[in-house]
Amino acid sequence: MIAEATVVSGRTLALSILIGSCALLVLGVHPVLLGALVQEGRIAEAQVGNLVTIEMLAIVPGSLAGIALLRRTGVSIVAGLAGLAIVAINLFLMGQAGMTTLALARAASGFGEGVLVAVALVAISRVVRVERASAIFLAVQTLLQAIVAASLPAIAIAGSRVDAALAALACAGLIAAAAAVILPSRLSPTEPDSERGAITPASLTALCCAGLFLGAIVSVWGYFGLWLIHYGYPPTFEGMAVSLCLVAQVVGALVAARFGERLPNRKTIIACAIAGAGLVAAFYLGRGSTGAIIGVSIAFGFVWLFTLPFFAGWLVEIDPGRRAVLYLTAFQLGGAALLPSLAGIAVGAYSINAALAFAAAAFLLLAVAASLAVRNKAATR
Repeated sequence: MIAEATVVSGRTLALSILIGSCALLVLGVHPVLLGALVQEGRIAEAQVGNLVTIEMLAIVPGSLAGIALLRRTGVSIVAGLAGLAIVAINLFLMGQAGMTTLALARAASGFGEGVLVAVALVAISRVVRVERASAIFLAVQTLLQAIVAASLPAIAIAGSRVDAALAALACAGLIAAAAAVILPSRLSPTEPDSERGAITPASLTALCCAGLFLGAIVSVWGYFGLWLIHYGYPPTFEGMAVSLCLVAQVVGALVAARFGERLPNRKTIIACAIAGAGLVAAFYLGRGSTGAIIGVSIAFGFVWLFTLPFFAGWLVEIDPGRRAVLYLTAFQLGGAALLPSLAGIAVGAYSINAALAFAAAAFLLLAVAASLAVRNKAATR
């Protein structure tokens, strides 16, 4: 529990969640943006995974820097400057091409996005019911992503879908900067615990599994738009599939929030990992059917956000002191950054379908690792 005097108001929480959701809009825009970059000849197909890796990795130090800055500086200044930086970077990228320029700019944007995410994380950490606030954060960010993803494929700026996606990200940065002005002058993280938060082999296994799960998800998500283009589907169909997937994510998060406490954490993770591998296979098998792709997209989105809360529950089971769970976001983002890059190598060596095969293998590896962790715990009793 936290002291009553340090609990943030509902207004502050709502604004902070809006700011964090604007920062993470890029996750919903990625499939459209990356597919359009390749289609317009701005990057090569095999470089898609690298761009995902660069931006996702940059969010990690950005969030850590944001937490450090919030200890010393007012939240309006920190979030306002980060939001304006995101606006400037995305406007600069309009009309730009080439991996070097795009990589440097997306890294800088990812760092700014991480700073904005820190605002939401600090606010959520200062409410009584963290789980409910986290579920609301997941729902809001995903709904925002769904709305934008559904709109983007039908919009072009001077004939460019890339520039339309960049304009959407710039608008999100502007909204975040405006919301930051309304926040109270201070929104500081709680003081760090003096206890050592050593990661045990058991908690490290759970953390690595969390990284594998989100890495496998993003390996599919980052290449999804390009995969649809490869099989001849129009941008409007892509937008519909992506937006329905995002809506299903919201449903998955809310179902987990409502019923998650009744389910065993590790067994649920194992079942969902196996389901993830099956859904990846279903994408490939149903590649010629619009109905099949829509159905699998919805199921994929549901499994995505339904599963994520169970990793926190697993870590709390391992470490009731809740020190290991502090590393969860870093491991998840690390997996989401590194695995798509490895998937990109497979795509370059084989074909776009290699991204699906890679993701399925990661899901199955996660299921095996989590199963062995269960057995190891049982063996030590």
